[in-house]
Amino acid sequence: MQATTFKRRTFLKSSSGLLLASALPIFGREAFAQDANVIVGTWGGDYQNLLQKIVNPLAGAPVVFDTGNAVARATKIRAETKSRRGSMDVALLQDVDMYDLSLVDPFEAVSVANTPNFANTYEQFRTPYSIPHIFSAMVLVYNKEKIPTPPDSFAAATDPKYRGRVGFSDILHVANTLFVGLANGGNMSTFKAGMDMLANIKKNDPKVFPSNEAVAAALKSGEIWMTCMWKARALQWQDAGLPLGFVVPKEGAVAVTFEGAVPKNSRNKPGAWKFLNAMMDPKGQVEFAKAMGYAPTVRNADLPADVKARVSFSDSEIKRVLPYDSKSLVSEKTQVLEYWNKFFKAGA
Repeated sequence: MQATTFKRRTFLKSSSGLLLASALPIFGREAFAQDANVIVGTWGGDYQNLLQKIVNPLAGAPVVFDTGNAVARATKIRAETKSRRGSMDVALLQDVDMYDLSLVDPFEAVSVANTPNFANTYEQFRTPYSIPHIFSAMVLVYNKEKIPTPPDSFAAATDPKYRGRVGFSDILHVANTLFVGLANGGNMSTFKAGMDMLANIKKNDPKVFPSNEAVAAALKSGEIWMTCMWKARALQWQDAGLPLGFVVPKEGAVAVTFEGAVPKNSRNKPGAWKFLNAMMDPKGQVEFAKAMGYAPTVRNADLPADVKARVSFSDSEIKRVLPYDSKSLVSEKTQVLEYWNKFFKAGA
């Protein structure tokens, strides 16, 4: 996720499922003890900056960000499920991670009563336990100067002419595995085809980078020529001047929705609901689309025509944007993480 001021900022300060680099100082324990604050667990970087700039004023409550990666955030919520008072009032996660957590029932139910703007969300993004903030899809991103003919499948990553020129973001291992699996006859219900495809790509000496920002730097330097990344991120990199193109492969792309939820042991539920409601405010949704290239999840976000054309997908593309089968995938998440860390990432 990235702001439109990206061109004027240090290039490396830009990540999902989103951004790991912290943009704000670490707050002391006393800040977390104040129930007047809304403690928001999120990724750092520009997404956090935009939450502070766009959502905070709409929410009307003092906010403290608990910044970290999604695995640590989910682990904390799971560990605190039996605690009377949790350390977060709002948890922000990618859809499949949020579903996984929902199975232990840690979240309050979402309704129009506690978040009125929920009434304007598209039905396909709704869950009983979370609100949808923004969405996009993972696409094939390539350097147009190095690869003049757009690849129509990520199977191109196994071509010897791209040896050492394909890169991945470590923090997107779940989406990466599903995405490459589509090029191997896979679907959105299992990681098996993806792990098999990663084994083939591994023979071509791919690189794995710790963050989305590091992938951007590698594309800029020419170290890599091809990756898979959220379309919104690719748009941001284009805006930064990188000679990139992106395509929805013929086999399909991986949809992503970033969501928010309120833990049952939140210390400030009124403030938490105000924050989630503000995340779905149409004005804020438009600003996020302009700044980061992610599409709104509410019907009443009046996007300018140029922004709509930029962040949306064509009719033919949207047919190839495939949603997660979260129920089927949850049981394989531990396996795919172990595979990614011990086999694919090792030595990359």
